[in-house]
Amino acid sequence: ANAGEALVLLENSLTLSRVTLIAPDGQVLFDNMGEADSFDNHANREEFIGALSRGSATAIRRSDSSGMDMIYYAQKLQDGSVLRLSAPLRLVHSVFAGMLPGLLGGMAAIVCVAVLLSRIIAGTLLKPLSNIDLDEPEAANTYEELTPLLSRIMEQNKRSRQQIARLNAKQQEMDMLLNGMSEGFLAMDARHRLLSVNKSALQMLGVSAQDAQGRTLTAINRQPDMLNLLEELERTGTASATLCQGGRIYLLSASKVDGGSGSVMLIRDITEKTEGELMRKRFSANVSHELRTPLTTIFGYSDMLASGMVKPEDRQDFLERITAESRRMLDLVEDILRLSKLDEGYQGGRREKVDVLDCAKQTAVSLEAAAEFKQVRLTVTGEPLHVLGDPTLVGELIYNLADNAIKYNKPGGEAEISVHRSGDRVNLVVRDTGIGIHPTQQDKIFERFYRTDKSRSKETGGTGLGLSIVKHSAEYHSATLSVQSTPGQGSVFTVS
Repeated sequence: ANAGEALVLLENSLTLSRVTLIAPDGQVLFDNMGEADSFDNHANREEFIGALSRGSATAIRRSDSSGMDMIYYAQKLQDGSVLRLSAPLRLVHSVFAGMLPGLLGGMAAIVCVAVLLSRIIAGTLLKPLSNIDLDEPEAANTYEELTPLLSRIMEQNKRSRQQIARLNAKQQEMDMLLNGMSEGFLAMDARHRLLSVNKSALQMLGVSAQDAQGRTLTAINRQPDMLNLLEELERTGTASATLCQGGRIYLLSASKVDGGSGSVMLIRDITEKTEGELMRKRFSANVSHELRTPLTTIFGYSDMLASGMVKPEDRQDFLERITAESRRMLDLVEDILRLSKLDEGYQGGRREKVDVLDCAKQTAVSLEAAAEFKQVRLTVTGEPLHVLGDPTLVGELIYNLADNAIKYNKPGGEAEISVHRSGDRVNLVVRDTGIGIHPTQQDKIFERFYRTDKSRSKETGGTGLGLSIVKHSAEYHSATLSVQSTPGQGSVFTVS
């Protein structure tokens, strides 16, 4: 359209908006709100300039003619003139306000419908996916597009199961190794909280697996030796200590893990080793003492004889004393050799049927003279019964028990050796009416060189090793050894 056509249409139109037709030079050609000649040139109007340059333009500004805020829209015509529409800005706001409830209601309805439809569509789409079994994804009936993904999940599951199986196998091997150890093993974190504990460690520390799991080592055992060890471990990275627990002696060795913040500890039971060392020390001291006494006596008497200080009538007495001390020393050495062989397991021992009653009768014959000298009545009773063992050891066991029953008896007393059956076991019982043994000493009489009455032992010429030989001989034959005694009334030794 051009300005002429637009002018004809505008003069015959009815509209509530203000319509203005502007020439290319800014001269107002038509305005439905007033005479065209009464308006200033519009060449500097923002909307007019924009329409000439871009073809159309909008602007919001205060009108010079009406003094109100107006919204303008300008459109360039074919001949270069500009057709402009304008309306008060408040009118636009009122129109928008009137449309707002409808717009909001429409938007709410659209949102509700969209949510409902999205749920329906999403449920339909996701239902096949929710039915997928991740353990067997390929068996699921779902979209063809997901087949590669499901195959990949299946392969990953296989690899995961294989890795888990390998880890479980290694864990089982580790558990078997740790639980099969006789030593105790502990694994701890930086705060000394237990991460892993084997059965031996639980037994040594005297706790259950439930009580130990997740607790710190100091909460389980607060002995000073344990606390000092942990302090040294933190300070130097390695530590060791001995711990007495439940009547046992344990060696603790701990060290920090390289490259980590945790530590490990090894617990070894050294009770037998420690007691063995103490026993060897006591044994060496006792042997030295026991040998020193007869050697000193022999040396003294022989020195006096050699120097001519002994009267001729006393020479025989000196020689007899030297002979007695030599015999005592020889008996001591022989007993020590017997104990040494028994400690080593008595490698030369035999395993054959031994008649215990016959051994007891032979022992009674060999001790007949000693019993007469001590005025003790020695008897043997029982039935012929056999055990599997070494005849020499069985004979020495009976001899030592019977010899003690005579030595530590009273004049006119009795000593009895009896052999009888008790169930499937053979019992050898040596009973006497002698001086007896005090209850506090009964647990110690089987120790080497232990004597209940040292003065009496020297009189009888005992070496202090007889009952130790009895104990080792009983152990060699897997026999139990017990004693019942009352001071002043006698003793009963039973080997079963």
